[in-house]
Amino acid sequence: MTTTAPPRTTLITGAASGMGAALARHLSALGERVIGVDLNNAEVCSDLSDPAERAALVARVQEIAPSIDAVVACAGVSPPVAGDTLVSVNYFGVADLLPRLLPLLQRGKQPRVVVISSLASLHPVDTRLVELCLHGDETAAREQAAKIGAQCYASSKRALTQWIRRTAVLPGWADQGVLLNGIAPGIVKTPMVAPLLETAEGREALAAGVPTAVRDYASAEQIVPLLAFLAGPANAYMVGQVPFADGGADVLLRGEAAL
Repeated sequence: MTTTAPPRTTLITGAASGMGAALARHLSALGERVIGVDLNNAEVCSDLSDPAERAALVARVQEIAPSIDAVVACAGVSPPVAGDTLVSVNYFGVADLLPRLLPLLQRGKQPRVVVISSLASLHPVDTRLVELCLHGDETAAREQAAKIGAQCYASSKRALTQWIRRTAVLPGWADQGVLLNGIAPGIVKTPMVAPLLETAEGREALAAGVPTAVRDYASAEQIVPLLAFLAGPANAYMVGQVPFADGGADVLLRGEAAL
């Protein structure tokens, strides 16, 4: 007599649109249990820019599931969202939330965590904001982010990439089987970038900051296979990695440099 393993349970932030929604559809079609998190139109509605709501989110997830097998952090915002809100969602909505979910992951089956960073992490950043993020000072980081303007997005993603690499090898993560990785997409045709794609000026700005070697930008569905692999048990050995899924932008920007 054969037994069928119970379906994996994956929590996805930013599940109502873009890459999060595409991944939720993909995993649900495979028979997996998806717990979607977003501001609206999700199983769990939460504002990740608010520390109190992050804590309430964890309590709610604990009520829903005694354990989770994967977390995929897709939630993110970009300008014109105000800098203080942006850094709270993009950085602290991951770096504060995921350690709170770690006990649930440690009880999961072959637990995996995937965080969406960005090719923008290679762009010029405000080093002070990056430092404040990595020191966990959200109040000061929000104050700094409100001052710096255009560099806020890249700075939040640079800090996030460094946090992934720093955290993945800390006690309680890989040594307990919880493999943490990220991905760094280039331009993906999601609601977040749609306004820029609608104007010639916006498209020119995107092309200047994120050049591509391919003919078109990615759809959300084209990023899903990488997310699903990193979030699943087939990924048994990658730890702390943030591969670029960017149509060649990293190579065009940095040339042959491997690091």
